[in-house]
Amino acid sequence: MALSTIAIHSGCPPVQGREGQEAGDGHGPELELQELCADATESEELDELWASLLVFITLFLLSVSYGATSTLFKVKWVLATVLQEKPQAARDYANIVRPAQLPVPTMPTESKTSPSVFPLSLSRQESEGYVVIGCLVQGFFPPEPVNVTWNAGKDSTSVKNFPPVKAATGSLYTMSSQLTLPASQCPADSSVKCQVQHASSPSTAVSVPCKGNCPYPCPSCNEPRLSLQKPALEDLLLGSNASLTCTLSGLKDPKGATFTWNPSNGKKPIQKTPERDSCGCYSVSSVLPGCSDPWNRGDTFSCTATHPESKSPITVSITKPIENIFPPQVHLLPPPSEELALNELVTLTCLVRGFNPKDVLVRWLRGTQELPQEKYLTWEPLKEPDQTNMFAVTSMLRVTAEDWKQGEKFSCMVGHEALPLSFTQKTIDRLAGKPTHVNVSVVMAEVDGICY
Repeated sequence: MALSTIAIHSGCPPVQGREGQEAGDGHGPELELQELCADATESEELDELWASLLVFITLFLLSVSYGATSTLFKVKWVLATVLQEKPQAARDYANIVRPAQLPVPTMPTESKTSPSVFPLSLSRQESEGYVVIGCLVQGFFPPEPVNVTWNAGKDSTSVKNFPPVKAATGSLYTMSSQLTLPASQCPADSSVKCQVQHASSPSTAVSVPCKGNCPYPCPSCNEPRLSLQKPALEDLLLGSNASLTCTLSGLKDPKGATFTWNPSNGKKPIQKTPERDSCGCYSVSSVLPGCSDPWNRGDTFSCTATHPESKSPITVSITKPIENIFPPQVHLLPPPSEELALNELVTLTCLVRGFNPKDVLVRWLRGTQELPQEKYLTWEPLKEPDQTNMFAVTSMLRVTAEDWKQGEKFSCMVGHEALPLSFTQKTIDRLAGKPTHVNVSVVMAEVDGICY
């Protein structure tokens, strides 16, 4: 054993060659020493391997321990932070779940502003038998609630209210409403009422003409124009008074308009309140009260207007035209049998034809009571075919089938200057069958008495 230990620590002798091994005769001391050296070498290699493995395991454990320690410190720091901020988070959560404790935002206070309402009408542009008119609601606050309605009733086919839009500057709003009507329900000389309800004031209404009172496209508002309107036929036929109307239009500002009449026949002209048309221009009118006699005998009347927007005074004249006159023929037609079979509403038709001049007055009566003009429909006079100076007009009245079947009397009264007594009347009922005809002289409106 002492020999082996010495051999291991002092180094192993070199391995003998083949000749040396063959010369030996067995297991000598040198051979045993070499075997011990070989075993020692293998033991050293195993020791080194185990040492390396132990170092690796030690380093691995140190690394894991360091990572765990670092993570533990981080978790501890996070928990400390959370625990420290928990009271504030709880208070924030309480503010969220109890919104009543939050301060109520204050809205800017704006005073209520009433809207201005303007009519919007075209110059009788019809598409497939329909007329489109509108209503402009401008300069109001708050934007809601606002409601626009039309008095067209069931005859309206479409009402479209566009939402309020805020003006580019300021806090006021603007909206518009559009009404589509059958052309037969909106004659050129009639109008439809547009009514606006807003929280700032009572309802506001404006009459929208079925035909625009300015040409299309709209002219500029810096070209004043003067027109003179003849007396209304109703005034000429129903009373002795007949007024002339002089209108200055196309104004940016209606202030400063003055009118002079010649002759005035001792009458004091009446200046009306300025009006704004669908083009946005203003107009001012002066009305000269007068008698029908000077007009009927062909006197000439002149109106002169001055205004700051006009470079010089403007004068227009008017007189009754001289033309051949023809009295109208009146035909009153009963309801068709198809309508009677339905037992609902039936139509009475009054056909007036063969008259000249064009102006004619048509009224309906039930018994002896005149019916409101809203109850019936009268078309504009049209020239008859192949007649250059003859006109025709149609009026239609709708009544219940029950009233007709019970024998109620209905009359169509026509006024024209060529009639002997100014008026003629046709009456019809179911029991009489054939209409009765009579010329009448009537006063259907109050008059001021004798015209001097």
